[in-house]
Amino acid sequence: MNNNLFDLLENTSRNIFLTGKAGTGKTTFLNNFVKKTRKKHIVVAPTGIAAINAGGVTIHSMFGFPLRTFIPTLDRIDGNLAMNIPDLMQHFKYRKDKLKLLREVEVIIIDEVSMLRADVLDMMDFSLRHIRRNPQKFGGVQMLFIGDLYQLPPVVRDENEYIMKKYYASPFFFDAFALQDTNLLTIELTKVYRQTDETFLEILNEIRDGNLSTEHYEKLHERYLPDFEPKEESYVYLSSHNRIADNINSKKLEELGGKSHFFKASIVGDFKDSQYPIDETLELKIGAQIMFIRNDASQEKKYFNGKLAEVVDLDAEEIWVRIDGDNEDYKLKKEVWEQKKYTLDDQKNIDEQVLGSFEQYPVRLAWAVTIHKSQGLTFDRLMIDAGKSFASGQVYVALSRCRTLEGIVLKSKITKDVIFSDKRVSQFQDSTNANDQIEEILNSEKYDYSIRKVLRYLDIIWIKDALETWNIASKQSKFVDQQKAYQLYFALKTSVENLTDIYLKFEKIIWQKTKKFIQNQEEWKEIESKAEGAVNFFFGKVNEEIFKPFKEFYAETKGVKGLKLYNEDTRTLLDDLEEYLNDLKNVHLLEKPLFDKKNDEKISTKVLKIPTQNVTFQLFEQGKSIGEIAKERGVLVQTIFGHLAKFVENGSLEIERIVAKEYIQDFEIFFNTKFKENPEKYESLNDLKRDLPHMEFHELRVLRDYFKARN
Repeated sequence: MNNNLFDLLENTSRNIFLTGKAGTGKTTFLNNFVKKTRKKHIVVAPTGIAAINAGGVTIHSMFGFPLRTFIPTLDRIDGNLAMNIPDLMQHFKYRKDKLKLLREVEVIIIDEVSMLRADVLDMMDFSLRHIRRNPQKFGGVQMLFIGDLYQLPPVVRDENEYIMKKYYASPFFFDAFALQDTNLLTIELTKVYRQTDETFLEILNEIRDGNLSTEHYEKLHERYLPDFEPKEESYVYLSSHNRIADNINSKKLEELGGKSHFFKASIVGDFKDSQYPIDETLELKIGAQIMFIRNDASQEKKYFNGKLAEVVDLDAEEIWVRIDGDNEDYKLKKEVWEQKKYTLDDQKNIDEQVLGSFEQYPVRLAWAVTIHKSQGLTFDRLMIDAGKSFASGQVYVALSRCRTLEGIVLKSKITKDVIFSDKRVSQFQDSTNANDQIEEILNSEKYDYSIRKVLRYLDIIWIKDALETWNIASKQSKFVDQQKAYQLYFALKTSVENLTDIYLKFEKIIWQKTKKFIQNQEEWKEIESKAEGAVNFFFGKVNEEIFKPFKEFYAETKGVKGLKLYNEDTRTLLDDLEEYLNDLKNVHLLEKPLFDKKNDEKISTKVLKIPTQNVTFQLFEQGKSIGEIAKERGVLVQTIFGHLAKFVENGSLEIERIVAKEYIQDFEIFFNTKFKENPEKYESLNDLKRDLPHMEFHELRVLRDYFKARN
């Protein structure tokens, strides 16, 4: 199923809820998907610790949401209880880099979705539609929800419950308004890797469904051993509250006697204490029962998340443990957890930037642990006190942490009134379950999806409107060469119109061929060939006929005084053209790359600023006078004269074009007499001015340098 599920996500735009019982491999699928997918993606989670464990960021930090409850209405509501749509919109003032990131993303993955409230998902929907300027749900982003709704539910504070009930059918994510009419698919992983005993699996499934049979209720309570005290084997006591677990661990550690050693985490950069995966300071003694809270990433695979061990030796520098079931001691090594931020690189790929890190030994005291902190862990032996404090879903979470029924000891009986399921969950999952339809949906949608994706990247129609916007900006600018700008506009417009006609014909042909393919009247290779030809044709034409001429024109105006606003409009179009061309290099039709690397060319909007004297020279060659150029460029006449003098020096410009003929004749007579007799004296322009008072300093300078160079 996993391969088909990957293909469904990769080759369709469907929103998918990936679920499954504890131990079915949801996290494994998430990790594999983010490694393999070509789609630009981010991973988010409802809580800080869930985000760190999933290798992502929190929803609130990604979107800048306040922590208040959201009600999707325009009606005025009590601001102390919640916020409405106008209140929320005030929080959509994102930085430019965040806007770019969220406009580029193709898939958003939400892990531990059982804890995601419906109103938070609706906030994401409003934000994405606003940011992406797209009225589709989630602004057209594909959503992958991962989690088990039979485990820990969303947290709704008592003071917010009343107002949420007025608007939402339930606090679960699937009752968000954003998911109405979205054809959300539920895919359930069914193979359990944690447990293999059929009877135990049946008991867990019945508890999950809230329908434990009398036979299995009695079988489960064979493990009710109220007076049980572990002797040699290590057990973990599973509690419902942090306070109970902390008290048990503190008491057990104190009973050991001996000296405590303290190991402080190394925290670098931005890493909030609410996101610490374990305590900042770890207190250990010889004999302490600990458990690992991460899988061993090395090739040794010595431990996994939830594996127990006993501290056998330690000092200020080293910790040695005996891992449960091993015969040899093992030296603990530290692990690093990272706080991340998503950014865009130069190629507009989504990149992960590490903001901070938390380095510590990946263990915690394990005589007791809370159910909440046990999520995702696997134990061989558990003691469970499932009293009335257990909430919906907690009984299932607690029991499903253990590999076997024999590994469980119940310190109190599980009363039938805490074994219940929320019917809204089962109704939602039954109505959206698509396990038997994956292949059918994939076959019917992947070809359309892939063709639409190619057409979206090829679509050139947008350039026409962008070009019109630029043309208006150039007409309104006082400092742009109107004739040259119009000539460029006319050439680009003609090219865009021709290419638009070609694109529309290609679009029609490719859909005809796709229809024939679905009817078994056309080979897919023929469609691949057409698409490949189109991608390389449009890359070459847009690059040569539009991008390069436009870039050359921008190079002439970049940095010119008075053209700042105009250049910003020009740069926007240039950036969009660059993105269009670079995207064509990465277009795939299903698995086939379409761009021919023989046509590859580095596309960059980076332009070398034309030297200011070159701009002056170009304007002068266009027939403008020195005075006109000085006025247009906002500089002094003598500055423009100095620019042109450089071209007189290198022979590109005749001196007669910038200095009056009679002045040249006067200076030539002066140069061949007085100047040659005493050249040192006339190195000073003041001395030249005294002898030739009818000339300006800038004229004297260019004439002196000209005749010196000629002689």
